[in-house]
Amino acid sequence: MMAMNDQTPADPTPKGLKGWLQRRAEALLSKPGRALPALAEPGECQVVLQVTGATPIQVVKVICQATGLSLLSARDLAQDAPVVVVSGISEASAERVVERLQKAGAKAVAHL
Repeated sequence: MMAMNDQTPADPTPKGLKGWLQRRAEALLSKPGRALPALAEPGECQVVLQVTGATPIQVVKVICQATGLSLLSARDLAQDAPVVVVSGISEASAERVVERLQKAGAKAVAHL
């Protein structure tokens, strides 16, 4: 029989809105996302980010969409420019990624 005084350990995260925000932020940072299907068709091309440009936040968002990386990982990748953002994608997907990066203010090229 179970004793009536069994207690589970207290949850270290705060209750209410503050606790919810903390749990949500931890979940977003720890869970990898998925690349958009239109930007990740298999192939032999790669996209090279040469310069991040004047709007790095927009560039980071595009990197997240193309790779499925978290915001922090995408930011670190963007700061390391020139760098290969994504590889092993089709030529059409590579062109879409380059187009989106250029719209975000970056300079990027696709290579076979």
